[in-house]
Amino acid sequence: MQSHYLTIDGHRLHWMELGNGPAVLMLHGFARSAEDWRTTGTYLANMGYRVLAVDALGFGHSDKPGNIRYSLALMADLFAGLLDGLGLERAFFVGHSMGGKYALGTAVLQPKRVAGLGLVGSDGFVRSPFLTQTGGWPVIGHLLLWFSSHPFVVRTMYEASFANPQPIVTDEFLALGRAAMLGSENSRALRALSRCYATIDVNRTGVRKRFSQIQVPTLLIWGDQDRVFPVERTGRVAATTIPNARLAVIPNCGHFPHLETPRALAGLLGGFLAHAHRVAPW
Repeated sequence: MQSHYLTIDGHRLHWMELGNGPAVLMLHGFARSAEDWRTTGTYLANMGYRVLAVDALGFGHSDKPGNIRYSLALMADLFAGLLDGLGLERAFFVGHSMGGKYALGTAVLQPKRVAGLGLVGSDGFVRSPFLTQTGGWPVIGHLLLWFSSHPFVVRTMYEASFANPQPIVTDEFLALGRAAMLGSENSRALRALSRCYATIDVNRTGVRKRFSQIQVPTLLIWGDQDRVFPVERTGRVAATTIPNARLAVIPNCGHFPHLETPRALAGLLGGFLAHAHRVAPW
């Protein structure tokens, strides 16, 4: 995958690109990066798709502003701006966890730019925990960030996020996970993101009420052992929220199918992409 940069409305976005064909824009989860999609993206590129794995604003190699108002509308505008910069009318959006919420926001707020949705263990279907909502409060936000980046907490969190943590959750993997939350740029961006809970939450913004308006082909993919957003309480709710959405469950898999079972995930996405492109080419 090759790295590229584009400045949109003063914000520099980074993405990794591979392949030719219908565009597939891939969005990572919270405190992760486009690098997460390398293996799955390579599978999809080999199937004949143009993969664009994007670092969302505030993460990876994209800008990490600490003094702006992050919002679902801003993210949707940035992704639309990226498509404009690449001369693309639409793309099929694949989003994991937080990235799924951003993909949903784009489908609602910029519907003409979204050819379809592949939502992987997606956020946006259950109410956020109270602590998440208080992340922007003075002092509490700093304490939460300190607590979340503690080595023991990071290890416990990631080990619980996989059905089979080994050999994925190595010391190197954990170090990279902590690094995404440490350093002045990263921590400043995360605190800013936390302060903007009201404008990045699908309920507070009214975006969730409009999920019923989503008419594009939608595939929901969940690991059967996802402990972050359990399939019974989240995936099946999602399947009843978006018209004509399909739910696929990957056995013996946790919250990170693209890292734990990338071949199985790519197989599901590839089959659905082929179907979606036959129905409404982009």
